[in-house]
Amino acid sequence: MKKTFGELLDEYVTVQIKVFMLIDKIQRNEHTKEDSYKCQQLNRYRSELKNAINAYFNERQEVKV
Repeated sequence: MKKTFGELLDEYVTVQIKVFMLIDKIQRNEHTKEDSYKCQQLNRYRSELKNAINAYFNERQEVKV
């Protein structure tokens, strides 16, 4: 089932907040190896969501996925 724009936007905002919180933790040097890995995975998923949003509006896709 194809996601609506609202669902894509909701997921994107949620992922963006999670990435922000992890980056803050990393910058304070209070992170674990798992936190770093999770941040990388969330960044990848964020790029996929941005591409899905761009596809919804027939815009250019991001290369870094």
